[in-house]
This record gives sequence, C-alpha cells and structure tokens, in this order.
Amino acid sequence: MQTKRRRTALTKKEQAALPALPSEAIDIARELATEGVREHTIRRTLGLSPAQWNKLKEDSEEGELSPLALALEEGRAEGAGEIVAFMKRKMLDEGSERAAEWLADRVFKINKGDGNGDEAPRVLIQINAALSPEDYGRVINVQHDH
Repeated sequence: MQTKRRRTALTKKEQAALPALPSEAIDIARELATEGVREHTIRRTLGLSPAQWNKLKEDSEEGELSPLALALEEGRAEGAGEIVAFMKRKMLDEGSERAAEWLADRVFKINKGDGNGDEAPRVLIQINAALSPEDYGRVINVQHDH
C-alpha cells in the first residue's frame, strides 16, 4: 500500500501572502515540534528563509505569541508531556527507581533547595600539591601569626 506524501513546502502564492502561514503549515510545524525536530529543520521543511521564519515567529504588538510560535510551543509541550507520561508509567507500573529519580530531578525539581541551582555560580579552587609551603605563601599571600 502506497501512502500519499504530504506537501510541506509553501507555494509561491503562499509565500507572497506572508506573514500569514496556511493552517496546514502551522499543523506541520506543531507535529514536527512534538517529535523534537529542531526549528532550523522545521523552517527548511516549510521552505522558508531565515528572514521569513523570524518574521512569522514575532509576537504581536500586544505580546501574544504568533500562530507559528504558539504551534511550536504547543508541539514542544505535547512532546514533553509524552515523555513525562512515559516515565510516570515506568515508575508506577515497573517500579522504576530511575524513572522516579528522573521525574524528581528534571520535572518536579525535588531536593533542589531554594532558588534555581542551575543558575548558581560554580567555583572551582585548584591547589597544586607540588608547591612548597614558601611557594604557597607567595601564591596566596598567607600571613603568619607570630
């Protein structure tokens, strides 16, 4: 059985009508975003130039998402929801500790403390163990109590 291939690239008439995308193109963008396809690939699949893509993703003057940006966000949210549902099923049905840990860390951010630990600055202090005490004193300017 042969399946009918769906048209994805815009016609010249549709490109001329930009900044509006046909609803079929919006649906394609949403489906591809659900599958985790990168924006660059979605743009090329639809046959849009980078300038056209950026124009179509611009928010309205009222701050509302454009239809394309909304479709991308909805698609990503649906794809993420499928992953979360899969991990919840593994946790509940199979008793998977790994799925529970993944959900706790990535989704529910349990045991992260106050604030967002991902944005906290990281400090790394390296001390060369091969230095003599005198050399350490010169490097970190240690003051001795006499």
